[in-house]
Formats: sequence, C-alpha cells, structure tokens
Amino acid sequence: MDYNKLVDTALLAGQILLESNAETYRVEDVMNRILDISELQTTEAIALTTGLFLTLDDPSMSPITKMKRIVHRDTNLSKIARVNMITRRLTEGKYTVEEAYESLNAIYETQYPLWMKNLSVSLLSAFFTLLLGGGIAEFLLAFINGGIMIITSKMEKRTGFGFFTHNIIYSCIVAAFVTIIKGNLLLKLNSDITITASIFPLVPGTAITNAFRDTLKGDYMSGLAKASEAIVIAISIAIGVAIGLVLAGGARL
Repeated sequence: MDYNKLVDTALLAGQILLESNAETYRVEDVMNRILDISELQTTEAIALTTGLFLTLDDPSMSPITKMKRIVHRDTNLSKIARVNMITRRLTEGKYTVEEAYESLNAIYETQYPLWMKNLSVSLLSAFFTLLLGGGIAEFLLAFINGGIMIITSKMEKRTGFGFFTHNIIYSCIVAAFVTIIKGNLLLKLNSDITITASIFPLVPGTAITNAFRDTLKGDYMSGLAKASEAIVIAISIAIGVAIGLVLAGGARL
C-alpha cells in the first residue's frame, strides 16, 4: 500500500469537509477511518477550525506526518455527503486508495456555475421576506439587495479585507438603501422585514450549530472558536445596520 497516498487521501477528505463547514469531530472521524485502513501501529488525525494534522507511524517504516492550513470555509452539504459516501466505500473495500483520491479530487474541484450562485443569493434574500410576512415590494427590494451582496462579496475577494469588514459594508448599504427608498418613494414598505431578510444569508446559523455540536462532543477548542466566529459575525452585522440607519436617518423610523 502507498501510505503517502493514503495520508494524502485522508488529508484531502478532511480539507473538503472542513472547508464545507462540517463539524470538527466529523472531520476527525472520517480522517481516522481512512488512516485505519493502513493497519499500522499509530494512526492519528487532529482537526482544528483552521488546520488539519495527520500522522502514520510504525516500527517497520519512517513516520509520515502532514498538515494543511484551512483558510476558506463555506457551507456545502452536498460535498459533505459525497465525501462520506466515498469514505464508506473506501473502508468497505469497494474503492482502492487511488480511486478514492481521484474521486475526492473531483469533488474538490467541483463548483456550481457562477450564474446559479448569484441567482440563488438574490432569491434567498427575496424569499426570506415571504417567510417573515412581507409582500411584493419587500420581495423585489430584497432581491436587489441580494445583488448588492454579490457585488460586495466580489469586492471582498479582490481586496482581501475579510468577512468582518464585508458584513459591515453590506449591512450598512442595505440598511441605508432600504431606508432611503422607503422615505423618498413613499412606498408601503416594511423596512424591518426587508432589512432582516436581506441580512439573513449572513447570519451564522451553521457556525452556532457546529459550535454546540463540537462542544457537546468534547471538542471545546473548536467549539469555542466557532462560537467566537458566530459572535463576531453577529456584531459586524449589527454595526453595519446601525451605521446604515444613522446615515440614512432611519434610526427614527
């Protein structure tokens, strides 16, 4: 067996899971299951919020230790499900290590079309207005705000100023834009629903859930890190909305 390839396979599986916002304990479990195929004396895998560490060791060979820094994270449940499926097939002997690695590499490189991502973001914000009891005016304005989110997200990637600044800028623009539209066009618009629906895609629901699940599994470091991330995101959204309302004079509405 090519142990280096096995470690690379476990590392790639862990990277995909962690970048797709999987729970830390799930990432460690998958990597350990893959490493256990080697049947060597020592197989260890550690997953943190920002990094992965793996090692294989045995008296019959030189130890193999690798690590991977995780910078980008995004929620993708489809990738998580597919990685779990490949891991099961590998551990059951239905896949060779090489086949599993190639399949994981194909998953890693898979991306949704850009137009689908952009349309989904706009529709997500728009349909949240209906869930909150809004009407057609709130729906259309939230759809436009979704387009603003796309633009600010691209600015974030090009400038590299980070999600905290991005959340403040986007929330500020949305709050000011909705307030100005309501004040100048005299629309029968529920600005609370529109602003809330527009910032819903930023709400750290996954981070909060994973923080609780990791903590309950005993992984306090990852749980605390994700809880801190959720708090920082919530604070950035609140700051942005407050600034936008003040600038547009909507704090009195």
